[in-house]
Amino acid sequence: MKVKKTIWIPVAIGFAFGILAFIASTANFSIPLGNDTFIGIGEIFTTLSAALGGPIAVISMLLVTYGSVVAVNINLYTAPQTFYIALADFTAHLCAMLVVTICYYKLLYPKVRKTSAFLLGWLLIVGVYYYLALLPLSVILLNLANPSFGFTYASFARDFLPEFLGTATITTLVWFAAPVRYRRPQWIEPKQAPGGKM
Repeated sequence: MKVKKTIWIPVAIGFAFGILAFIASTANFSIPLGNDTFIGIGEIFTTLSAALGGPIAVISMLLVTYGSVVAVNINLYTAPQTFYIALADFTAHLCAMLVVTICYYKLLYPKVRKTSAFLLGWLLIVGVYYYLALLPLSVILLNLANPSFGFTYASFARDFLPEFLGTATITTLVWFAAPVRYRRPQWIEPKQAPGGKM
């Protein structure tokens, strides 16, 4: 692996997706599923940003997103407890997004030209992101930040199932629609892609 000498593309990816995530969060934008069920769209941006932009995009996106939230709601974060909760959420997302980055580059990108295998692999990566990384880390860290929460993995897994399904479906459709050349991680130098040039 050869990291790009210039980092402006991953930074731009992280910045753009961070702004989109912040706007979606601030505007309470969600997708209705019926029966008073809605899913947020923030994780659509986090997973795609991590896959395309790598560690640099992950850090820049999280700094933009959380920095914007704190700046807009600065009075809420003067209390130590609120700060610890935000830090726990930040850390859980950071680690989970880095898992996506590694899995995408090491395991999925080599199958980029095999569309069916690529899309199936992406669905599995989103599952890993939610259920093996983000949710368990969130439960542990948020309960450390505020033990009175009493969060459990089972309750998180149940509550986030619609969001997981929505994120997995929408991001898979994005990859399906994107030409193969746009699936390349933007944080590494271009090289001979599997099956031919990119």
